[in-house]
Amino acid sequence: MSGFLGPLDFDGRTPPRQQTRVAAFLISAHGALARQFAFTLPMRLDAAWQTELNAQFYRESEIVSLLMRATSWIPDLALGYMAASWEAAWLPAPIDGIADPRLAQAVHLATLAHAVHAGIRPAALLPVEANAQDPFVMALRRIEFESSRLLQAQILFLKGADLAPYRDAVSAALEQRHAGVRKLWRETLAGIGVDAPGTE
Repeated sequence: MSGFLGPLDFDGRTPPRQQTRVAAFLISAHGALARQFAFTLPMRLDAAWQTELNAQFYRESEIVSLLMRATSWIPDLALGYMAASWEAAWLPAPIDGIADPRLAQAVHLATLAHAVHAGIRPAALLPVEANAQDPFVMALRRIEFESSRLLQAQILFLKGADLAPYRDAVSAALEQRHAGVRKLWRETLAGIGVDAPGTE
């Protein structure tokens, strides 16, 4: 297996099968975040931090929209059961030590977003010779750039004073989320002959 996508075609583009599998995984993850941000948002914004939820909802939606248009899609019969396992993995899980359901949901969403934004580095899969003008290449680089920006909001929330009494519970939930996301990402890439860099 290689640590990069490819072999590239004559024009320096990633094979459509690899594009399809990578984009499907990223759309599942970022789509789940967009849906959960949408359901978490109140009808009326009453606190300053809620404006960040609104911004993150739109950024996650933009990532999904970008991938839908930038990917060279081909039929992939394996995506049916793979997508089902991905979607199940994004669902909220109980967090020991946090009884307040609203706070637990916020921690779930922040830990999932942190794991997706920090644990998945799609641009690192691109070989140096990849066509910089290819829409899929540009999309992966844009997603990684946006993820680094979005990650800051999760860090601020997870390390904030509101969660200080639950530090151990939050740390355990975050570690579990990172492990789960890394495992799914590695499995997805292994199916198309790619080793995920920086995940061990």
